[in-house]
Amino acid sequence: MYVDDSAGSPSGGWQVEPEQVREFAKAVDQVRRDLAAIATQVQELSTPDYAPMLGTSPVGQEMAEKFNDRMGSDRGLRGQLETALQRMDEFVLSAQQTAVEYMQRDADSSSKFKFI
Repeated sequence: MYVDDSAGSPSGGWQVEPEQVREFAKAVDQVRRDLAAIATQVQELSTPDYAPMLGTSPVGQEMAEKFNDRMGSDRGLRGQLETALQRMDEFVLSAQQTAVEYMQRDADSSSKFKFI
């Protein structure tokens, strides 16, 4: 959350509470599980058991190939889901590193204060 100090003192800025970080981690974990479940379904649909049966005509064969390409290829839904999961993992790693750095800086700053 952004804290705005209208008086002009240097205390304004971003403030992150540990609970916010935990809630964010839970939300990311849920999205990851949801995408993994979708990826599993797409993988199942890409098996020969689910191959479209559109006949042996050239038109039917072409439509079946397009379906298979759009479902299971690297350019299709499977590939897009893999890319989404990869980008999410990169984002989560970056967020985790930022959280560690934030907590370390917070600890370093608090250790500089002398308590009476």
